[in-house]
This record gives sequence, C-alpha cells and structure tokens, in this order.
Amino acid sequence: MAEGKWITGLTPEVPVAEAAGRVLAERFRLVRQYLPLAAGRAWEDAEFVHQLRVGTRRAGAALRVFASAFPRKHLKATKEALRALRRAAGGARDWDVFLAALPGSTAFRGPDAEPARDFLLGYAFGERTVAQAHLADAEARHGAEFRAAAEALLTRAHHTEGADAPATIGPLAIEQLGELMRELTDEAEANPTEPVDLHALRITAKRLRYAIEIFAACFPPFLKDTVYPAVERVQEVLGEVQDAAVGLDRLSDIRGRLGAALPTQMARVKPGLNELASELRAKIPAGREAFAAWRQQWLEMTSMFKLELTAATITG
Repeated sequence: MAEGKWITGLTPEVPVAEAAGRVLAERFRLVRQYLPLAAGRAWEDAEFVHQLRVGTRRAGAALRVFASAFPRKHLKATKEALRALRRAAGGARDWDVFLAALPGSTAFRGPDAEPARDFLLGYAFGERTVAQAHLADAEARHGAEFRAAAEALLTRAHHTEGADAPATIGPLAIEQLGELMRELTDEAEANPTEPVDLHALRITAKRLRYAIEIFAACFPPFLKDTVYPAVERVQEVLGEVQDAAVGLDRLSDIRGRLGAALPTQMARVKPGLNELASELRAKIPAGREAFAAWRQQWLEMTSMFKLELTAATITG
C-alpha cells in the first residue's frame, strides 16, 4: 500500500516555491488521512500505523529538501508536530513487527518453547496496548497542532533570494541527490559491520530514497529504474539486521526483569527465549553477508550514475 509515494510532473523548470507547495501538500495529505485511522482504528489493520509512520517520514524528508522555501518559524512548528506523531507511530509499529514475527518463528516449534511463545505474545500485546495509548494521546495533543502548522506553512512557500538559491528545482535536485548519493557511497566505502553503523547507513539510504521519490521526473529513467531499487534493497537487508539487534536487546531486558521478578516462570520460558535469541543472533552475520554483496554492486554502480548525472544531465 505505497500510496502517494511518487511525486509526478516535477520537471526541472518548475519553480522551487511551486514544487515545495505541491510536494508538501501531497505528503501532508497522507499524514492527515492515516492519523485518525492509526490513532482510533489500529486494531482493525496494522497497516494504518505503518502508513502513518512512513507518511510522517516522507513529510519530514520533504521538509528537509525544501527547507529554504519556508519561513523558519512555521517550518520549525511543523517539524516538531510531525516528530511527535512519528515517534508515537514508531513505538506502536515496532511492537506490531515484533508481534507479527512470533507465530512463524522456528524458535517455537518444539514443545519446550511453547511457554516462551505464549509469554512473549502476551508481553508484546501488553506493550503494544500501551504504545497505542501513547499514539492516541499524541494524536490528541499534536494532531490539531500539525494540521494548523501544515496549513500555515503551505500558504507561505516563497523563493529564497540570494546568489546560491536556485529558482527552479533542476539545480536543487542535482544538489540534494548528489549530496545524498555521496553520503551513502562514503558510508558504504567505510564498510561498516556493527549493527549501529549499519543502521546509520540505512537511515542515509532512506533519506536518499525519499528524495528520489520527489525528484525522479527530473532525471533519466536510470535513477528510478536502477538506483532506486538498489536503495530499497539495502534498506530491506539492513532492516533485518536492525530488527534482530533490537529484538536481542528486548529479549535481554525481558529476561533480566522476568528472572528477577518471577524466577519460577523464568525457568519455564528460558528454553524458548534462548532459542529465539539464537535465531535472531544468526540474522546479523547473514545480514552482513547480504550487505557485502550489495556494497560491491553499489560501488560499481555509483560511478556509472555520476556519469549519467553529468553527461546525460537532467531531463528537459
């Protein structure tokens, strides 16, 4: 359900202020659409929370891209409201992912592991319920604030005066994508191996992905057809690593608290918890191997993309 992902019709000649208004209007529309669904009807469909989280991220990325086109005061207010909603949606989404992974985990196939599965399902559901209350509270506290700030922002798009300020989005697209491409390539060349560093690279990839979704129409098809899928791929690969690392941290916390508070129950669920920890731990080296293969392909491709950017230039 990747609704509203691509921004169409933004040719290089479109004025920056006009493009900023069009892009932000679409990004804000999706946040407004999914906010009440995620806050009030999340138990009906986990996709509501997922789309809200992604929508707030895409809106935040668009605000970064077009920051120079809006007054600082209104930009700050909109960013703060979006950040609060994104964090609340993120907390709920993380537990949705955790819950969804439990029933199909191979760690719980043996009879000795069933108590751990049932315990974790109950524990995660409780945490998810708390996260949903936080999301509903965030909607009540920041929903109207976001809608008012977004509306005020959209009426104030303007062209920034100055020798370095592009009037049309062609130069802005080259500047934004060029910077993000260099950043992602530099991080890939550094060859990170630790989950925290791999997660940082994944965040950079995510920012590049969202920028491509805005500016794709300004470039030859190579950007959308080849570069974009590669960026999606590393997000998927490193998402597995991050989920495993976060899951291991959660299991460690759960085992510590349960062992201290209910040692008898801990003895029942320990075998299953250990099996799940082993399963999650194995995903990290597997993810590193998949990243190494992606890294080689990416570094080979980036030099070709730079030639496309300078020789083929932008469309139009």
